[in-house]
Amino acid sequence: MKTKVVIKSKKDALKWLEVCNLLAKSMCDYNTVLSQFNSLSASDRINIKTRLNECDETRKRKIPNTEQDAWVIGIMVDAHIIACEYNVDPLTVLLCVNPICKANERIILK
Repeated sequence: MKTKVVIKSKKDALKWLEVCNLLAKSMCDYNTVLSQFNSLSASDRINIKTRLNECDETRKRKIPNTEQDAWVIGIMVDAHIIACEYNVDPLTVLLCVNPICKANERIILK
């Protein structure tokens, strides 16, 4: 896959980062997280998303829907575990779940 560049507004990117950070609870600077996201390959982003989806399926089987706190903690823990494997911040991992670009695109803010 050829790497492409997409220009996004700071407002859109900030909204995306803040929504993902509701679950990651990251204290990392957003510029650093965006740099880490851009440094991930397309296959890494797809693999991260797949791993989180697998963890979510396990969570659906093990935790009842009424346990919202357990769901949030489970997502945060899974993001931290996967982040360690890729040497990135947990927020970077959660950005891969619902990215504002395609897997082979890098983001530049205008």
